[in-house]
Amino acid sequence: MRNASEGLEFAGYLWRRRSLVAIACTSALAVAGIVSLLLPARYTATASILIEPPGGNDPRSATAVSTVYLESLKTYERMASSDTLFERALDDLHIRQRYPGVSTETLKRRILEVSKPASTTVLDISTTVSDAKSAQALAQYIAERTVALHTSLDEQTDEELSKEPQRIFEAAKARREAAEKAKEQFIKTTPVEALDKEVLLTGELKLEVGKELARTRAELANYLGQQQAPQPTEAGERQSGWTQFEIAATRTKIQNLENQDHELLQALKSKGDMLEDLRRKRDALDAELKSARADEDAQNVKFSDVKSSSAARGVRLKILDPGIVPRRPSFPNPPLNLAVAFIVSLIASIGYVAIRFAYDRTRDARQEPVFSRHSDVLR
Repeated sequence: MRNASEGLEFAGYLWRRRSLVAIACTSALAVAGIVSLLLPARYTATASILIEPPGGNDPRSATAVSTVYLESLKTYERMASSDTLFERALDDLHIRQRYPGVSTETLKRRILEVSKPASTTVLDISTTVSDAKSAQALAQYIAERTVALHTSLDEQTDEELSKEPQRIFEAAKARREAAEKAKEQFIKTTPVEALDKEVLLTGELKLEVGKELARTRAELANYLGQQQAPQPTEAGERQSGWTQFEIAATRTKIQNLENQDHELLQALKSKGDMLEDLRRKRDALDAELKSARADEDAQNVKFSDVKSSSAARGVRLKILDPGIVPRRPSFPNPPLNLAVAFIVSLIASIGYVAIRFAYDRTRDARQEPVFSRHSDVLR
């Protein structure tokens, strides 16, 4: 009952001083309204960047969107909010001229805000300046340069990763071209087929000479046999003279054929050795060309794999929304300022009345015993 009576007593006390609360709230609303009108307007524009996981639509190389992965995307906040990029944006868009003497760090804290909403792969870039078009242009500029910077870094990484495979592939290609050139040069300057035909013809000619030499030796043996046979008659003597003549001619022919056979044998041996040496060189060139082509194909496959896997090595950034020119200022916000001023003044004034109520009750409680003693004395 005591608490209820105190509450009713405070309510009555507050009602009697309602004018104080009304004055405080009205004053606060007036001050907030005037300040809101006097403060310079600032506009906020927001551009959004979509962070696509590596691998695109390939389920074999796509990165699972996990909590750790989402946390790792905060790295791109640092990229978008770098001092170098922000300072370049201020210079290119001629915004720094509006803030002479203010440091880049201070301006960045005042103008730029980069955030990644939780559980998303979107990066929001918000800029706040005194001009609506400049705010949108600055947000879009930073978003575009962030994407360009990321693309440049990715290309640089891909170039570094593919530099060695490309060098090996170029070396294999040069080796193949050198092998083809050497083979073409060998074919032009070394008529292996013509020499092969010469060796074949020389071998056939030697075979014919050998056959003729064998027939001639057989004829010589026949003539020698006729010479040794008895010849009693005069016709036999004439036959013996003719036989001797034939024997001499046949021996001369045999000598000539033996010389030809020896020369053909020497020529066949010389050309055969030369042909065998050229064939070994041709086979070596063919083997080198085959090996060079196989090596080039293998290195080309490796180099192509390195280039095709570049999409799976890192994320890709795309401009999701370049932002629009804001129509209403983000600061000051008169309705919000008035609401805050009203609530704060209401709480403060009620608090003040409560403190005053407690003070008055305490003072009255101390004065009540004094009045009681005076009453007893008068009695």
